Amino acid sequence: MIEKFSVHNRESLENRDAIFREMRESCPMARSSAHGGFYAVSRYKDVYAAAHKQDVFSSFPVTIPPFGNPTPMIPIEMDPPVHRKYRTLVGTQFSPNTIEANEPQLRAIVNTLIENLQGRPQADLAEEVAIALPLRAILEVYLGVPEKDWAMLKREFLYMLEPDPEKSDEENNERAMQAGLNCSMYFAELLEERRTNGFGDDLISHLAQVEIDGQRLTDDEIFGFCLVLVPAGFDTTASLLSRLLLMFTERPEVREQLTAIVDDPDKLDLAVEELVRYIPPQPGVARNVTTPMTFADTELAVGDRLLLLWPSANRDPEEFPNPDELILDRQPNRHLGFGSGIHRCLGSHLARLEIKILLQEFLHRVPTYAVAPDAKPLWHTGNTWGVTELPVVFEDWDTVGASAGQGE
Repeated sequence: MIEKFSVHNRESLENRDAIFREMRESCPMARSSAHGGFYAVSRYKDVYAAAHKQDVFSSFPVTIPPFGNPTPMIPIEMDPPVHRKYRTLVGTQFSPNTIEANEPQLRAIVNTLIENLQGRPQADLAEEVAIALPLRAILEVYLGVPEKDWAMLKREFLYMLEPDPEKSDEENNERAMQAGLNCSMYFAELLEERRTNGFGDDLISHLAQVEIDGQRLTDDEIFGFCLVLVPAGFDTTASLLSRLLLMFTERPEVREQLTAIVDDPDKLDLAVEELVRYIPPQPGVARNVTTPMTFADTELAVGDRLLLLWPSANRDPEEFPNPDELILDRQPNRHLGFGSGIHRCLGSHLARLEIKILLQEFLHRVPTYAVAPDAKPLWHTGNTWGVTELPVVFEDWDTVGASAGQGE
C-alpha cells in the first residue's frame, strides 16, 4: 500500500493510520509509484522543514497529480518573491478582526441550518450541515452569490477538488479543467455585474480594485484568486466538520467531553486546535525540487516531487505525546492541520470560528444521533479527505433546548 499510496486511493484512505505509522518508522521518505512517482514525507520534522524550504522546493504544482493548469494558481502555487505580493492583497479579508466582525452572520447561518433539522427524525448531516455551513460562509458572506447559484457552484467546485478514484488522471483533469472554466465564466458574469451596478464589500469587488506595483489585477488573475479561495474556503472546513459529526456517532464520549467545555472560550479554543490536529482535512500538498540536494537522507534531483503528509506529521510521537489520543486540552500543540510556512492556510481564522460556532449551537440544540439503519457514511478521497454523505437518525428532540443562540 505504501508503494502505491495516493490521496485519491480509497485503500490509502481506509488504512491511513497504519500506512503513516509504517512510513514514519521504516521509510520516512517513502517512494510511491502512483501518478508518475513521488516521495511521501511522513515525519513531523521533515514535513515542517520542507514546508519552510521555498528556496529549493517550489509549490507549483501543489497537488499530485497536478490540476493541469498551465500557470500557477494564485496564490497557493506561487513562489517568492511574487507570492507575498498576491497573498497580501487578501490578508485583511481573512484577518482575525475581519473574521470576528462576520461572527453574527456566521452564527445566523448555523442557527438556520439547525432550525431546518429541528423535529425531523433523520437528516444527512454532511450535506445539510458540514458542507452547507462553509459553503454558505464563502458564497454568501464573502461573495454575495445569490442562493439560486449555490448548488451549481458547489457541484463544479467538487469536480475540481474530489477526483473520481475510478477514473484516470487524464479523465479527472479534463473534468476539473472544465469545472474550472465553468466557474471562471460565472465569476466573469459576477465581476461584470459589480462593475455595472457598483462595487460592494465582497471579495470580487475588492480584487477588482486592488493594485500590485501600481497595476490593477487582470480579470484572469481575479478569477484565479476565486478558483483557489472559494473552493478551498469551503471544502477543507466541510471535510473536517463532516468527520467530526461522524465521530459523534462512533465515539459519543467525545461529544460529551466537548459539551462539558463548549461554553468556556479558553477550553474551546484548545479543543478546536486539537480537533484540527486529530482530523486534519487535507492529506497533503506537493512540493517540487528545483535544485539537486540531499533531504532527509534522500538524494533528490530536479523535478522530483514530494507530498507533505500533514496527517502523518500530526501523529508523530516525536512531536506529540500520545499522538493517537484526542486530548482536548493538549498543550503545546504545534499541529500542521492548517499547513505551515508561507502557504499556511489563509482561511484558518475563518475555519476556527466556523468550528467554534457550530459546536456552541449544535451541542446545545441537536440531540444525539446514530447512523441510519441500512446506511453508511460515504467518504471521498482527493485533495481533502472527508464525508459527503452522513445519514443519521436523531433521538428525542424534546431532550434538548429549542431556542436559538443557546450556545452564545
